[in-house]
Amino acid sequence: MVNRLLKIEKIGQQLLRGGIAFYLASIVFFTFGIPRSPSTTQLQTSLIALVLVGILFLLLFHYKNPKAGIMGGIGAFLFFLISGFAVGYNDYATNASFSIIFLHTIKDILLAFGSLILIGESVKEMVRQKITKPFPKR
Repeated sequence: MVNRLLKIEKIGQQLLRGGIAFYLASIVFFTFGIPRSPSTTQLQTSLIALVLVGILFLLLFHYKNPKAGIMGGIGAFLFFLISGFAVGYNDYATNASFSIIFLHTIKDILLAFGSLILIGESVKEMVRQKITKPFPKR
């Protein structure tokens, strides 16, 4: 029974990690991947895309090194919080209806909570590795 619950938890963690990674990859591809005419903001958008790709790889590198998963989770959490505030403010400034503002911001807030769950999973995996590590020989 416990093994089945642990298996379900592991599958859920993989789906959440893959879903957030897929969402970040789609943001990079659909928002920043379309070539536009050169402008002064091209450097800024390419830096944002580079940061998002870095967060994406850190999230997926969790399976080799949980500390990288923690850093990727923190980066994703901060990105989704900043994105939620920016989108909410932009919608408010354009006099969008409350339901549109709510739907746009709640998506980013829920993704930020998902990132917090991934941070906890990475911390749990790091502690598990430290506990099961063999003792050093003297």
